[in-house]
Amino acid sequence: MVAEDIIHLMKNYSLFTGIKDDHQKMSTIVSIMEPRKFKKGQYILKEMDKGDELFILTAGAVRVLKNTKQKEEYTIVDLNANQYVFFGEIALMDSDERSASIKSLEDCDVLVIKRDQFIDLGNRHPDICLPITRVIAKIISERLRNVNNDVILLFDALVNEIKNTQL
Repeated sequence: MVAEDIIHLMKNYSLFTGIKDDHQKMSTIVSIMEPRKFKKGQYILKEMDKGDELFILTAGAVRVLKNTKQKEEYTIVDLNANQYVFFGEIALMDSDERSASIKSLEDCDVLVIKRDQFIDLGNRHPDICLPITRVIAKIISERLRNVNNDVILLFDALVNEIKNTQL
């Protein structure tokens, strides 16, 4: 895929909403992307591994997996390239452990942005990376709100269960 095709494709991803109408900015961010291929059944990333890369799915389908306390994998969601998805975005903010595994359901093509390159680009071109960072911050905030709501829901269910067993 040539750079112009990649730029055109990246305009569909919410990650680039703030810069998608600026060809030069899109060209600059695309210049730090590295293409990779993964075979069906291959892990793209593993929960608990250190991470420093964001992945943009351009072809194929993946499964997001989490481990239970008993180390059994369960499926969170299946995603495909037609949904214009990306994953590993937290790794652009820090190099901590991955929060989930991503396994390819079919042969996949991805574009990868490495944290060090993103930070370097952001230092030189904050007008490119700041809008991307804002999208990532919004995603993380939405997930935190959802987790908070889930905790309250679980707490309420536990309280109700205790009340029902005491009757």
